[in-house]
Amino acid sequence: MSLYFTTPTAWALTVWQLFNPRISWLIILYLLYIWYGPGKKAAASLSWPTYLRHWSIWKHLADYFPVRLIKTVELDPAKRYIFGLHPHGVLTISAWALFASEGTNFSRTFPGINLRVATLKWNFITPIARELMLLLGFVDADASTLRRVLSAPGRAVMLAIGGAEEALLARPGFNDLVLNKRKGFVKVVLQTGAALVPVYTFGENDVVTVVDTSKVGWARSFQRGLKSITGFTLPFVYGRGLFGMPVGMLPHRVPLTAVVGAPIQVPKFTGDLKSEEGLKLIEEYHARYVEGLKAIWNEHKNKCAPNRRRSLEIVQ
Repeated sequence: MSLYFTTPTAWALTVWQLFNPRISWLIILYLLYIWYGPGKKAAASLSWPTYLRHWSIWKHLADYFPVRLIKTVELDPAKRYIFGLHPHGVLTISAWALFASEGTNFSRTFPGINLRVATLKWNFITPIARELMLLLGFVDADASTLRRVLSAPGRAVMLAIGGAEEALLARPGFNDLVLNKRKGFVKVVLQTGAALVPVYTFGENDVVTVVDTSKVGWARSFQRGLKSITGFTLPFVYGRGLFGMPVGMLPHRVPLTAVVGAPIQVPKFTGDLKSEEGLKLIEEYHARYVEGLKAIWNEHKNKCAPNRRRSLEIVQ
């Protein structure tokens, strides 16, 4: 999950303050602390306190759209889970309201599940954003960290699997996913014996309007280049304005409905995932996951996405 606007803003403010002689030394000390301090290790730990998950601001965020969660089955707290969230969208609002916080009462909906949200390592060396990440209980999305988190029963990780590439596809009324080439999460569940839980959020792509840059060479090159360097990209978007203005930077108030599907239990595989057997298992459970995601779409699309312009499509 990327912090599209806070990350570049935080770095811009930090660099700007480096030229302020009154506090530049404090900024330098802070940057050294970020790089060499405990934050990087905490990003791969479950011991960091998660105070911010219970802030009332997340309830207000969920009420703004509003965000609603539909639970289709109970989850056994004696098992391990990876929640795959789709689509990524631009702001990934459903991840914040549903999984990163208690905005929709996740802990009461799925009691006994110790959940962490995985994000890019870049966020843990970004001023200000890193503090938010740590106190919400985020972890980095490296496979080694995910395996560590899932090393005990009752633990779970949420991944916005489509990532930055999928964010560029987010357009109101469309439901395009990047999933065919994303198989690392399947490898992790095979190594840990966790279950795959598909989640689809209807309305996520309607939260902001993305400017199509596919025919604007310099803009698309900038976005691709930023992604290759940092792991995230910066879509050009607009939303609603203040005081009745038709255009602004506030998200559109559209209902968001996240449906949590049935878990797909995956056996723990101790062999070589690069072997013929390992590759076959990866393809098998990836296909099952896609089927589970499509089942959610087909069952709820008419009620939750009546004004869709295009059905769910896995385009990459």
